[in-house]
Amino acid sequence: MDISAVCEKIEQAAALEDLGLSIVFHPGNTLPYVFRDKDKDICMDMLNEDHVLARSMDGIGFLKSYDYKGTVYADHYLYTYNKASRDLLLSLGISHDTAPLELTYRELAARGMKDSSLLIYGRAPMMISAGCLYRNTENDRCEKNTEKGHDLILKDRMNTDFPVICSCRYCYNIILNSVPISLHNHMDKIKSLGPESVRLYFTTESEKETKETAEYFIRLIKNGEKKSSPPFDRYTNGHFIHKVE
Repeated sequence: MDISAVCEKIEQAAALEDLGLSIVFHPGNTLPYVFRDKDKDICMDMLNEDHVLARSMDGIGFLKSYDYKGTVYADHYLYTYNKASRDLLLSLGISHDTAPLELTYRELAARGMKDSSLLIYGRAPMMISAGCLYRNTENDRCEKNTEKGHDLILKDRMNTDFPVICSCRYCYNIILNSVPISLHNHMDKIKSLGPESVRLYFTTESEKETKETAEYFIRLIKNGEKKSSPPFDRYTNGHFIHKVE
């Protein structure tokens, strides 16, 4: 079972070098969640990449319009609840999909995981917002920091922190869950599903946290090491055990 990763920041991808992951997606080969006409020029260099992660139907349309010849992977935002939806993506040139985060273990088993990735670690995006949070909190100022972007925190009425990645490159915000999904306690079930790969999704983690987390899952999956504790304290199982009500 391969281990892949998606990194929202280029420095996170750099921290994963030489760890033996099957594939690492980063801002240079990952299409945006929201693909606008103005993003075409930004994404042209991706047409030279061997593999690209698509996050929207508009992104797939962009690749098809330029007759992209590489391997296209679909992120979980391209929803593949059942065989019909997976077949549709295959007909559009997608080679590998990512299982929806809303499905339980039993639902994933019924769906089948051939040619699919399963996210086993990472903060789930709760909302993609075009309203610039950085501009609204920094005296109506936009720095156009397209390479690095900004990280912010939203607090709800219960004083819970929700990290926000301001993706200045594409001018939108990714509002993330307060804690990451982590399925490290369910590896036997995951292996029984037989996914093509399992995926780690890095969002707000530092380079050190990114590397430590990846190394933990490598030891867990490749070496069967179950005694060590994960390098993070708080997490959720998502809907892997309990279905959406």
